[in-house]
Amino acid sequence: MKGMQNLSISCALVCLIILGCSALVGAFGILKHQISAVLVTGVMYLLAATFALFTLTIIHFKREQVKTRSECLSGGGAGVGPPGSTGAAALLGDGVVAGAGPVLEPGYARVWADLHRARLLSHGWSLDLGWAGLALCVLTSVLWILLSKIMRYNPINAT
Repeated sequence: MKGMQNLSISCALVCLIILGCSALVGAFGILKHQISAVLVTGVMYLLAATFALFTLTIIHFKREQVKTRSECLSGGGAGVGPPGSTGAAALLGDGVVAGAGPVLEPGYARVWADLHRARLLSHGWSLDLGWAGLALCVLTSVLWILLSKIMRYNPINAT
């Protein structure tokens, strides 16, 4: 799971670098009236949206790998715990194996349930903000490409 996190961070950094470069190229294209620079800016925003999609997809699948509370308490992890244990507290939410020995007795299941609640992950506002940013990148890309088409056809010079 560590490799997925590193890959997600790398994609996010590439996305931010592309967004920074596209802002510079877009400003140059507007100030110097360069149609090709405006078109390239639109394509760069689309590329940034692609890397944002990779980042959010990796985060989504990483969160899907986390076991639910019922799977943890029912002993869903195969081969977890010492032989002959009840499996009442098998695997915590982030893949941490619970301790062995007398701690796995059925009386301690409530303790592990309380500890597991602290390990559950939920989607917060930042993930929603990421999806909104992805949609904004796609919309911005369409607008930059549309601007390049408008700059190509100048009705003042058409007469």
